[in-house]
Amino acid sequence: MDDACAVCAEPLQWVAYGVCGHREVCPACVARLRFVLRDHRCCICMTHCPAVFATKALGDRTKLISDFSALPPVAGEGKAGEYWYHEATQVWFDDVDQYRTVRALCQFSCTVCKDSAGTGTGSGKKGGGKASKAKHKKKIGSIEQLKVHLFDHHHLYMCDLCLDGRKVFSCDQKLYTKPQLNKHIKNGDSEVDGSKVERRGFVGHPMCGFCKIPFYGKEELYTHVTREHFSCHICQRQQRGQEYFMTYDELEMHFRSDHFFCEDRECLEKKFIVFQSEAELKRHNAVEHRERKSHAKRTATFKASSSHNCQILGRGSGNQVASVAAPVRASSGQASQSGQSCGMNRVLQQSYSSLLSHQEVRGARIGSGLQEVSPPPISEQSRGYEG
Repeated sequence: MDDACAVCAEPLQWVAYGVCGHREVCPACVARLRFVLRDHRCCICMTHCPAVFATKALGDRTKLISDFSALPPVAGEGKAGEYWYHEATQVWFDDVDQYRTVRALCQFSCTVCKDSAGTGTGSGKKGGGKASKAKHKKKIGSIEQLKVHLFDHHHLYMCDLCLDGRKVFSCDQKLYTKPQLNKHIKNGDSEVDGSKVERRGFVGHPMCGFCKIPFYGKEELYTHVTREHFSCHICQRQQRGQEYFMTYDELEMHFRSDHFFCEDRECLEKKFIVFQSEAELKRHNAVEHRERKSHAKRTATFKASSSHNCQILGRGSGNQVASVAAPVRASSGQASQSGQSCGMNRVLQQSYSSLLSHQEVRGARIGSGLQEVSPPPISEQSRGYEG
């Protein structure tokens, strides 16, 4: 066992261990992991530890508990048998001072009130220290209540990004005025953040260029842009650099301008159907869209052919009707007006039947219908009229 904490590297005067028995971490770091991160695993072997025992670090003479079930039954926060139990972290202590230290770290306490109570400055009036101490004694049960207290009584703010990103106790969080907070988020060089050495390379919280929302660090920003925005996978494959697009429509414009994009309706609905070379796009069309394009081509050819045949048949049927109607007009002097009407109706019916036969038989000669249709004899027209 080393003489320094495996997490904070501070001298290891006290240790906290679980059922696995690893004694390389101090109680403060164990409490931070269990209270702030809600992680009840051992820092060394990742074994889940429902309970932890904290005691003085004495090397080989460190007090060991092999059976945690032998500990006194838990009745709540405070003393339990010969030990003290901290309910928020589920840590047992054999020293009351160490128990109080860890309990104070896990409380949502106002550091401003605590400092003013210690110095007796408070509100600047006589007895201000007592008033500040009374404020400090008021229980704060959550981080939201602490933020409200800081604003109402001290006009100070916590950085919400640091609250989520910096995994430390609330008493270790930095407090800012409004101008200091804006400067902290923008470039990180406020008075509270300290010098460049103290900031350790911190230059402000990175911001999404599309949403104008700041994030705690580059990892959080990367997670945001990969989930909420779009990037070109072909450019990434070609190592052109990381470029993001706010919407898919903008990315689609990039596909059309810089790559080979499939414009098929089904591929447009699927999205991201784009290729690095023209040969890949042609291969895709041959495999995925060959049958659909062949069917469309056949349909277009059939429509064009049908339209052309209808135009030819239309011209032929007009000549046919005219040639058939001529003898009828010539016989008008021998029959009455009613006989002519009956004959004309019969001729038109025969002409219409001939026109349909031309449309059904593809490639037939246009003039064949003229030979099949002949006007009825004048004698039949007369008999029909007399009857």
